[in-house]
Amino acid sequence: MRQRVITGIAFVAGVALFVLPSIVFPIFMLLFSIIVGSFCFYEMTKALHAGGLKPTIPLFIIAGIASIDIILIAYWRGLGMITSLACYLLIVVMLAFAAVVIPSVVRPDGNHLMDGLVTAASLLYITFPLFCLCAVAMLAENGWYYMVPALFAAWLSDTCAYFAGVTLGKHKIVPHISPKKTWEGCIGGALGCAVIVMLYFDIVIYNVAGITMNLFLFSILSFFLGFIMSVMSQLGDWLASLIKRRVGIKDYGTIFPGHGGMLDRFDSAFFTIPTGVLLALITVFFT
Repeated sequence: MRQRVITGIAFVAGVALFVLPSIVFPIFMLLFSIIVGSFCFYEMTKALHAGGLKPTIPLFIIAGIASIDIILIAYWRGLGMITSLACYLLIVVMLAFAAVVIPSVVRPDGNHLMDGLVTAASLLYITFPLFCLCAVAMLAENGWYYMVPALFAAWLSDTCAYFAGVTLGKHKIVPHISPKKTWEGCIGGALGCAVIVMLYFDIVIYNVAGITMNLFLFSILSFFLGFIMSVMSQLGDWLASLIKRRVGIKDYGTIFPGHGGMLDRFDSAFFTIPTGVLLALITVFFT
């Protein structure tokens, strides 16, 4: 427990070293995403190999480089967040489609359809949320306001769910995927995350972004969004647990003692980060 707390504090401090400078220099968020993405691709490759699968690693590299190029071009050319996301979908999603077929083409000995599917799914699983993080931080007006809850909501939800589960947890929710998860922890994590996100929206975004909606209605909307963030966060955690059970590993890595690897720390965040784009779009709609 002590090791987990110490590592958790060090992890949050490390993330802050990139997040805080990105407020003034958004390029720091791209550097952060490159570091996280590189570790995640490495850990995912090891995990899939442990499960007897053979992802096409060059396609991981191409997808990562393409995502970086798109966000850099959009940033330097002054393109909008929506335009950059459209370019990502046209290029990287098309690459994912090709990735399904390519392993069967280059390795005709046997059935490699599953290798192609996991290659396509993995490159989207890692590049899409990190691209969304960069798009919000670098291209959206006041983007870091939306980046912060999108990035930290997953860890808020995990923390609230952990304490709710430890104190109140009795009824298992998905024992075949994650034996320790309970309904009480799930609900506590969702409500705790929703309240904190609502307070952040009311105190920070409502005033800074010039929201014209009534504050009470805005609070209800932000509470609902926080609740959805927590639900997505827990789905991301379950997916990561499901993959680990399928390939027969306990953790994706050992870089964070007591917590596992980079993917173990970002599995939930990968499901909440895209909501940063949604938050930015909703704010624009109501301003």
